[in-house]
Formats: sequence, C-alpha cells, structure tokens
Amino acid sequence: MTAWQRGAAEMGAIAGLFHPATPKPVDPARIRAMATAMAHRGPDGAGEWTAPGVGFAHRWLATIGGAAAAQPVATPDLRYAAMLDGTILNHAALGADLRALGHRFTGGGDAEVVLHGFAAWGPALLDRLEGSFAIVVHDAATQTLFLARDRLGAKPLHLAMLPDGALIFASELRGLLAHPLLRRVPDATAVADYLTLGYVPDDTCMIAGVEKLPAAHFLLVERGRPLRAARRWWSLPEGGETPVEALLAELRGAVARAAGEERPAALLLGGLGDAAVVALAAEASGKAVATVGVGDDGSVAARFATAHRRAGPGDPPALLTGLVATFDEPCGDPAALAAIVAARQSGPVVMSGAGAALLLDSGRWRRFARHERWRRWRWKVPGLGEAGADYALALGAADAGGVWSAEGRRALAGHDVLRRFAAASRGGDPLDGALRVDLATRLPGQVLAMVDRAGMAAGAEWRTPFADPRLVAFVLSLSVGVRQARTSPLVGAMARHLPAMPVAAPPPPVSQWLRGPLGAEVARLERSRPFAETGWFDMARIAQLIERHRGGDDEHAALLWRLLVLERSLGRLFA
Repeated sequence: MTAWQRGAAEMGAIAGLFHPATPKPVDPARIRAMATAMAHRGPDGAGEWTAPGVGFAHRWLATIGGAAAAQPVATPDLRYAAMLDGTILNHAALGADLRALGHRFTGGGDAEVVLHGFAAWGPALLDRLEGSFAIVVHDAATQTLFLARDRLGAKPLHLAMLPDGALIFASELRGLLAHPLLRRVPDATAVADYLTLGYVPDDTCMIAGVEKLPAAHFLLVERGRPLRAARRWWSLPEGGETPVEALLAELRGAVARAAGEERPAALLLGGLGDAAVVALAAEASGKAVATVGVGDDGSVAARFATAHRRAGPGDPPALLTGLVATFDEPCGDPAALAAIVAARQSGPVVMSGAGAALLLDSGRWRRFARHERWRRWRWKVPGLGEAGADYALALGAADAGGVWSAEGRRALAGHDVLRRFAAASRGGDPLDGALRVDLATRLPGQVLAMVDRAGMAAGAEWRTPFADPRLVAFVLSLSVGVRQARTSPLVGAMARHLPAMPVAAPPPPVSQWLRGPLGAEVARLERSRPFAETGWFDMARIAQLIERHRGGDDEHAALLWRLLVLERSLGRLFA
C-alpha cells in the first residue's frame, strides 16, 4: 500500500502569526517558541514557514505516514501555504478528486489535501472534509488568512490580537502564552463559567482577550480590511422520527470510521460507551483488539478476548498535579483523571466511548424531563429558553455564587453563566433543546477538550465514535420519547453484545479524597495566594465549605474540587 493510499494522520500543534494591517517582518524564533511550548502534541518533528507578514510553525505526531506528516505545506508557486491538526478520514477520495483536476501531490499527508482542496474549492472545501481538524491556510495572492475548525469542535484553535496589531493563533493556550507580547490578565467571567459548569466553554477564556474559534466556524482575515466575525459553516440538523432499530448500524459505522485502517487500541474506563466501542471493534476485527483499562473490572476485556492491559488508578495528589499540567484552563471533570492515566498506556491511536453519556444516557434525560415538568407547573413558564438557570441540570452546573466576594460580583457585572446558552435550544421540546445546548457547549468545551488534551499530552491520537457527526445527527433524529425511555437506546442497541451497565463510567471518589489524601490540599485554599490576589473570592465562605465538608456535615465535593483545580491552574497561568 502506498503512502498516499494510507494517508498520514497529522495530529499535532499549529501556531502562527499574521499582520492584518501591513506585511511586517515575522521573527521565526517567536513562532518557533509558540510551537515548542506545545511539543507534547507533536514529538515526531517540527517545521516552520514564513513570508512577508505571516509565519506558520507546526509540531507533528506522525501516527501513520511517517515523513509524509511534515508541515507546513505549500504549493510549488508558493501562493498557498497550509497547516492541519487532525485527521481527514476521506483523504483518499478527496485526493483522487483533486488529482483528476490536475493537482500534484509530493507526499502522502492529509495536510496536502487541505492545501490543494482550498486552492481548488476555497472555503467550500470544508463541506467536503470528514474528520477532526483545525486548519490554517494563507493565500499570498489575496493576502488573506483562513482558519477553520471541524463540525463538533474535536480539535482546538485559540486566537488573540497583540498590542502591535498582529493576530496570533495556536492549538493550545500555552502556545499563545509563549509570545512575549500577550498580556496575562484573568477573566472573571471565565472563572464564573468554570465554577458553575466545571469547564471553560468555548466562547470565553481564562486569559482576557483570548478567543477560541467556535466549532463549525471559519475566520477569514483580509489584509487591509477590518477584522470580521467568524462565520458558521455547518449546523446541527433538525430532529425527526427515525426508528431506533437503526442505531446499531449507525454505531457500527461510527466505530468503523474512527478505527480506519490503523487498528487502534480502545479504552475501558467502566462505562457502556467504552464497552460498546470495544464490542463493535472486536466484532469487525479478525484479531484481538488491544484495550487499556482504568477502573473497569476486566469483564468486558475477558468477554471479547482482548489484548488487555490495566493501568493503576494512581495516587490522588499526583493525579491532581497531572490534571493541572495537562490542561491550560482548569478542567473540573474528575473523569479526566482516568483519561489521562489511560492515554499514557494506550499507544499512538486509541478509541474511546467519550460522549456516549451526553448523547444516550436516558436516565439523565428522564431526570431533566421531570425537573422541567415541575418547573412549568410551579412557574407556569411555557418554554425552556425562558428558564435561565434551569439549564443547570442538563449542563451539570453547580451553585458557585456563594464563593464570590463583593469585589468579585462587581467584576462579573451581572454576567449570567447559563442564560446566554438559551439560543442554542432553538425552542421546541425542552429535552431536545437541552441536548442541543450540550452539543453546542459541553461536547466541545468539556468532553472533546478532555479527549484532545489527555490524548495529546501522551502523544496519542484519541478518536471518539460518539462524537461522529453522522451519529450525532442520527441521535437528534430519534424521537424525544425514545431518548428518555426507561431503557437507554444504547443499552437496547447493545443488548446482544453486552450485559446492562451504566452508560457513564462511575466517577472517582473525589468526596472521600477531599476528606482523606487531598485533605491538606483543600485546606490550603483558605490561604490561597492566587485567590487572594484576584480579590474575587469570599475566603471566609470557602473556609466554611471546607470545614463542613471535611467534618461530614455537608456535601460540597463538586465545588471544592473545582476550586482546588482552579487554584492550581491560576498559579500556573499567572505565576
């Protein structure tokens, strides 16, 4: 099989700079430093390219394809230059189409498909791409920079304007922070979002002035013209009444597309989502599937005779340190701990059932429906869009309002964490609206961010069949009644393959940790220097929460865990 037929998965890091006003010289050392700050994403090589007013730097993880993954790439006439972080699943078909149009390829990388595809079709290329990707293309003839992100936000892209007028971009926040002109000022609204939701959503950032290109959006920057807003190029489809019996076939398709030709390992973290991926991968494979388990009992691996390796759960203080080091912005989801441990043992390509609970946990949606019926009866409110904080149940929110000081509340200036997401519900049935909110916010900001950072920190490409756009569209086409039935659609689809089990993996015992091995760590929050320096927190209230939780009088594990991770993260970002 030729390199072109196999392609090259080009996960890694992209970074660069563009002068939108005039083509000022670009210092290669600065963009090289930005990429080097993300070397963990691409340990297999580095490349850079500069032209008047623009510079690209790339770190690549060549999971397949070897030297074909080298980037940036450029056309022979140097009109177009491009970079890719991601995998283009239909690279072979697109390559054939482009070769038929007369385009010539010098290697076998997916980035060349992006390069020549943009030269042939411009932004319309995005509609043809399948996979997870963040792409950047420079067009020297039109003096433009084009940046785009995949449909559901699997790959990240951060942006900021510097005081000298330059636009910088990088896969991770730490790439931007490597540029000396970027100011480090904390954003109170992002802190509030994190404490409430457990993650920093994609429409904000812990560093004031830094933005994230939204999922399914592109940004076209034209030299000499004002910067325009990013434009949406794909939207979630409308609902329908598709028969649930077709779910198994859709799952098989999603797993097959994620597996590709690489025969990736699969994770077993204790939930039905991971088990379903393993079951369907084993069904399609003539050889034993490699699996890595953290927190599972080994029964799924034994059932499908996988080549299984167990990773130890780890020491809680070390897990906390690893979590903060892996994520630039705080991640308050304890499930990320097992993901980080497993990714280190998984090999270069791995599949996971992440996102299964968000899509197909019918118990979660039944609880939401009951809450919504009560809310409508109590307040006589006809639509979910008017419910404001009632999105809390769907989004996994926590009440963090009590930990803010008067100065912190002034800094928030009335910021409403949840209400701004109401537009994503699109009206209609409350459950359907809540799922759309989750897909627009929690999926990219929490689930896929966890997958990307945990995998790339270990030099692993992590693929997620439950975040396959075709499968997501299918789930949205199921009736609301099916999605909140007593038996989860996923349980029903996998009944012949697996015994009944929870859709989501059981969470780690954070509450006990905070009363035991992390007791000293959480006690330090009462004297936190990062918290005191902001002036945003009611330290006496935090001390009270700690005392009552550690004494067993109340349960505050979720909020205290988020505060603990936040305090460590602020120390790293603003040291």
